[in-house]
Amino acid sequence: MRISIILACCSVLASPLIAQDIPPYVPVNPVLQSRSALYAQPFVGAAEGWKFRFVTDYTNAVESTPSSDGREFVLDAELLQFDLWLTRDVSPKVFVVGNVALRSGHAGYLDGFLNWYHDVIGLRVPARNRRTENRFNWEFELDGETIVRERAAFIGDVRLGGGVRLGDRVQVIATVTLPTATTGSEGWTRKTVGTSLAISARAVQSARVALDLGASVGYTPAHGNLARYQRSVFGGGMVAGRWRFAGRQAVFATLWGQTPNWRDTGFDTMDRAEVTLDFGALLQVGGGLPEIQLGLTEDLLPRGPAVDIGFKIGARW
Repeated sequence: MRISIILACCSVLASPLIAQDIPPYVPVNPVLQSRSALYAQPFVGAAEGWKFRFVTDYTNAVESTPSSDGREFVLDAELLQFDLWLTRDVSPKVFVVGNVALRSGHAGYLDGFLNWYHDVIGLRVPARNRRTENRFNWEFELDGETIVRERAAFIGDVRLGGGVRLGDRVQVIATVTLPTATTGSEGWTRKTVGTSLAISARAVQSARVALDLGASVGYTPAHGNLARYQRSVFGGGMVAGRWRFAGRQAVFATLWGQTPNWRDTGFDTMDRAEVTLDFGALLQVGGGLPEIQLGLTEDLLPRGPAVDIGFKIGARW
């Protein structure tokens, strides 16, 4: 009798454990958001009904990058990114995915605290120390013209797509981003359709450990006044893992890299590839409450377009 009860409990727990997907990662820097539609999408496990996930990223970004000919790229802002994800299985092999985003870039509140914190730990950040605290600035010079971007808060481009599971461990997902952003400010969104085609495979799967590998390609037409500096074809790669260290409690990490979005501007923060580590914890507190996501993102390529560090919180149910 006791063994029967234990087996029944294990069968109840097995389904949510298997469905504990690794969260997607979407770049927060508008330098990336305004061109490529690529993002990291780990394996989407089969599940009944609609599944919802929201993730909020908050980043204090300070980039001050000189070019070889004396020009300077400056991005001093606090960036907020809110993503609501919806997925639903159409059949055991086919699923659909949607993403609605809120974005903002503003002067922020954290400069004073971060300067104090860096002084305490002895880590000086020259770009931050030179900047006026809690002031928004995004500008750079191209073709003898100083281009100034304004702060913005808006609904971002809607992402729609579908995926096919090829067996139990491989999936292909095709998505498009539609130019639905509600901001008229330049520099924040693609202002045209962006596409992405991604394939990912679950290389390792056990009760506690999952490891996904993935590759992506995408196309976004060049357009606007800066078209000559814009790349149109993009490629990306992903390694994502999750380890359940106690019951449903887990830690995860996604290493994401993508090819440059821009070219020939002379600024590393625009012309270089992105390499980001997205990592954190997936906590299930029980009682029918959603799974909680806590994490950080970290730029692994000095002077690249990824933000130095960002904080995130999310939930999935």
